[in-house]
Amino acid sequence: MLVTLTVLLLLLDVAGGPTGPVRSVGASVFGPMLRATSTDAGDPRDAELTRLRLRVAELEDERSAGEQESELRDLAQDHRVDVVPARVVAVGARDARGAVRVTLDVGSRDGVSTDRAVVSPDGLVGRVVSVSRWTSDVELLGASGTSVGVRVGTAPGVLAELSGSEPTLDERPGELAVRAVQEGRLEPGQQVRTLGSQDGRPYPPGLPVGEVVTAPQDATGLTAVATVRPVADLPALDVVGVVTGTTR
Repeated sequence: MLVTLTVLLLLLDVAGGPTGPVRSVGASVFGPMLRATSTDAGDPRDAELTRLRLRVAELEDERSAGEQESELRDLAQDHRVDVVPARVVAVGARDARGAVRVTLDVGSRDGVSTDRAVVSPDGLVGRVVSVSRWTSDVELLGASGTSVGVRVGTAPGVLAELSGSEPTLDERPGELAVRAVQEGRLEPGQQVRTLGSQDGRPYPPGLPVGEVVTAPQDATGLTAVATVRPVADLPALDVVGVVTGTTR
């Protein structure tokens, strides 16, 4: 009984947390489990306790999504972009570096189209490559054959190209590579931001991308290549936003 009361109190506490309009993955994940427990045989108190635990987990998921969406709105406001909030519902293609494509629960019915940047509350994660009415697929930063124009360091920064790998570098798992396209110095600790595409599509200017981790010097003392740690935790994406335009 004490355990049941404890779970009930936790349930009430979690229920008071903030939630947002982002679709709840918890409902689809935990809902079937909750319904299944209603038909379990055995002590009714055990079944009730299981249902309460699952409900608490669902509410915690909703609260976490609400917090991430609030941070996403802050990012969008800071960079003057409009975003459609979404959640990652599937992980698709993978390569030796990990997942390179994910599926979101938003599509054309939500105003999403291809060649649009996708951001997490921390910064850029990729771009939309295909859209159906209900879902969209996102190619993540570092996918083979993809590159993003960036600026490295304080304004105006060194113009560079971000990619998944560089033959002369030994990137650690999760790291990306950047190659300068103009003379300049790349140094550890420098911030990497999007250069910006024509008309802001797919990439608006100034979005956070990552931070330089290592920058080996060549014989002249300059650094043409460097490794970059993304600001977004790409393997653990949950709530993201599809950029649909810029605000004035």
